[in-house]
Amino acid sequence: MLFRFTVIFSLINMLGIQFVIAQQPTSLQFKKTQGGIEYAYVIDKPGNNKPKEGDLVKLHLASVAGNRYLYNSFQQNKGKPVEFGVTKPTFKGDILEAIMLMTPGDSMICLVNTDIVYKNTKQKKPDFIKPNDKIQYFIRLVSIKTKEQAQKEQQIQFEKNMKEQLAKQQKEEAKQNEIQEKELKEYFTKNKLNPQQTDNGLYYIIKEEGSGDNPGVNDTVSMNYKGQLIDGTLFDSNMDTAFHHVTPFEFPLGVGRVIKGWDEGVALLKTGAKATFYIPSRLAYGAQAMPGNNSNPKGIPAHSILIFDVELLNFKKLNKQ
Repeated sequence: MLFRFTVIFSLINMLGIQFVIAQQPTSLQFKKTQGGIEYAYVIDKPGNNKPKEGDLVKLHLASVAGNRYLYNSFQQNKGKPVEFGVTKPTFKGDILEAIMLMTPGDSMICLVNTDIVYKNTKQKKPDFIKPNDKIQYFIRLVSIKTKEQAQKEQQIQFEKNMKEQLAKQQKEEAKQNEIQEKELKEYFTKNKLNPQQTDNGLYYIIKEEGSGDNPGVNDTVSMNYKGQLIDGTLFDSNMDTAFHHVTPFEFPLGVGRVIKGWDEGVALLKTGAKATFYIPSRLAYGAQAMPGNNSNPKGIPAHSILIFDVELLNFKKLNKQ
């Protein structure tokens, strides 16, 4: 069937369909798919690399009916091709049937009865579309990827994103570490304190040495404590009735049940020891803010330095009841 078809200049340019339009209407040779879609190649590249079920395609697409755009990928996808997985056509007239005839670089014009499309997609047909009007599809197929290729590229992109996120996080942590080191040293100078520091950056002052051995990993320790922010805001304590839990705090040491600063600091103590820990946020809650409660409505802000006064009451060895 020979169909006399005039293509809108702006639409041709938008889709990047490279062919010459004379001043008179352009003649295109239309064929029909088994499902009844009328189609004509504007550009027909050689090759048999056509989309199959499960493949991922990128394409530019515009659809027009009643002299209006129904969809325009350039406008709605910011100039980028749309990308989607190819599935089996679900009805006669499904545009996927025509797309599966294309190879990368092809440009195609398709005509589909609007009644068929709106009936099968269960969408409300716009009032400006008349019965038996045809939707004109303008399609340019950009690329095809197999499911395996797409998954591989997604994995590569995921790993790239993770590396970028990690690098950004490390940069932010380094910045916070520098800020907090300065803040801690100013605090120590102002309060005439001379704490010791571990290799990981925990500052501590042991006020009473205690006696006996130090607890080890998985030993159950029993503690009294008071926690405050560096500005003096008290946020928790098991020695203050305002916080409603005036009982010793027990936990297995060194297995991540508490913040890193606690696991490291408590391991330095002996039974009966009293100490103060000055914990930078990287050894506490980091960038995570902790919610408040009735006794401390504001909670703990992100990137907070924490100061704990602690007492190791006793501990039980892992294999000793």
